Amino acid sequence: MSGVVRSRRVRGVLLALAVVLLAVAVVAGAGLRDPVHALQNQGGRTALMLASGVLGLVLAAFALLIPGAGNPGPGRRLVWLSACFSLLCIGATVFVWACVSSDDSLKGVPGTVVTTDAQTGRELAAQDRASQRRVPTGLLIETLQFTDTHNVRLTGYLWQRLPASADPDEPAVELPDAIDGGPAERVYRYTDGDQQVVGWRLRTTLREAFDYGHYPLDRQVVRLSMWPRDADTVLVPDFSAYPPWDTRHELGLYQHIVTAQWHPQFTAFSLGEVDDRTNYGQPGASVDSTMPELHFSTGLSREFLSPLLDRLVPLIVIACLVFASLFVITKDSERRALSGFSTWAVLGFCGAQMLIVAVQHGSLRGETSSSGVVYAEYFYFILYLVIALVAINVVEHTSTHRFRLLDWQGNAASRLLYWPTMTGLLLAVTIAVFLL
Repeated sequence: MSGVVRSRRVRGVLLALAVVLLAVAVVAGAGLRDPVHALQNQGGRTALMLASGVLGLVLAAFALLIPGAGNPGPGRRLVWLSACFSLLCIGATVFVWACVSSDDSLKGVPGTVVTTDAQTGRELAAQDRASQRRVPTGLLIETLQFTDTHNVRLTGYLWQRLPASADPDEPAVELPDAIDGGPAERVYRYTDGDQQVVGWRLRTTLREAFDYGHYPLDRQVVRLSMWPRDADTVLVPDFSAYPPWDTRHELGLYQHIVTAQWHPQFTAFSLGEVDDRTNYGQPGASVDSTMPELHFSTGLSREFLSPLLDRLVPLIVIACLVFASLFVITKDSERRALSGFSTWAVLGFCGAQMLIVAVQHGSLRGETSSSGVVYAEYFYFILYLVIALVAINVVEHTSTHRFRLLDWQGNAASRLLYWPTMTGLLLAVTIAVFLL
């Protein structure tokens, strides 16, 4: 009778903790009007919601599986608890992936985004450039191709509204980030009162510092920066050449543009200033003067499913094989004879799997050429750790000094903790990278 009372008390405590954690998750989630787009500004709240929700549901499941009428035996209860925790961690991780892939915020756009001529005027006044002559400039990007990790090739059209007396074969624009090309041959020229509209073919390769830290869930912003060629002018967007500007309508991009593994999310014009800390040798010019910049930014999100599967499927297969090796680790002499188990056999198997993971990890580093650690690398780090723990487990299991927990029911503890450890670490890394 005392055992039943104790079980009820433990169940009550666990359910109370589960209710508290789930209440925290609900309160944290209630402040997210749009969880899919809240990662950038409310990542901490989203992380709290996920962590509290997973822990609360796991505690509730554990409480319901405490011995009682109709509940399975202890071994089966722990299997259900292990599976429940693993599936919840996988579900929370996939939720974060979905939120990240749907994020269409303007993060990464330089300067101040403008969508109307009125906003442009106010920004120029804030920069103290309202008196400078404006040169309306427009773009249509027809092709966009990443030639390597930091170079992107653009082709399309660039046009400007210039004074009628200006040379139509000399675009009043410089592309500071271009390593080759720029406005090429003139395509058309129209007279509009005291102005002329001149369009050139655009072919250029831009060199930019793209950040692959979130690969394969990364977002990149291709920024075409433009400087005026004359010191007394300022480049502004030619909004009269487009429908009412909405960054989500992808204006300025060819409707049928082919971007391979990238998906366009937004296009935006923005105004900024650059301080090169030089006067370029011009007499009387200050070295502290700034130059106005016009940016045309294209936001791209990677089609992550293909590279994610390319990386995850081989690792999942290896993880399953390593998990299967835990079933041959035993101190029973008869089972050892049947399975062919030996310490060196399992260690050799773990070493071979570690080598395979290392080769794939090296190919990932070569593909991204990132100076830091990218998100996908944590898949490999987690598997390195798990394989090392399995190797330590087999050594401990065949040594004279053993831990009682690891020897419980013939190495059952290691098998029960295997998937929760992997999925828990994956969720923790995902929250740390994308939310904190």
